Amino acid sequence: MTGDGERAIERRTRIAEAITAHRRAGSQSPVLLAVAADDPPYVEYCDREIVVHVDDAERDRLATLLDDFPVFKIAQPATRKAPDGEVHVSAIADPKHAADFLDRLFLDVFDQPAEYDLRIED
Repeated sequence: MTGDGERAIERRTRIAEAITAHRRAGSQSPVLLAVAADDPPYVEYCDREIVVHVDDAERDRLATLLDDFPVFKIAQPATRKAPDGEVHVSAIADPKHAADFLDRLFLDVFDQPAEYDLRIED
């Protein structure tokens, strides 16, 4: 396995563990996932919903990613009521599938390199 593949597995495992801990604790505060950078792209995971902050190009790429993950859908009316650039995604999935989606979100939507570093805060 390549180093990048191992990093993806590590990231996805960490995300799944954070989601599992969040659910077990019944936490109402979001889990923040961000690229370790000065002005990172980030998402918020809270109670089976993902809040994504995107520009127009990223929103198009998000729509493409959602085609690959049919269990995830844009949550309406939350997205219609949200500020421009904020998309709410229904994330009713087990932690592993949510982690797969979230990692791909950073790779495909935010165009991060395969070796990107993920920061998780809860």
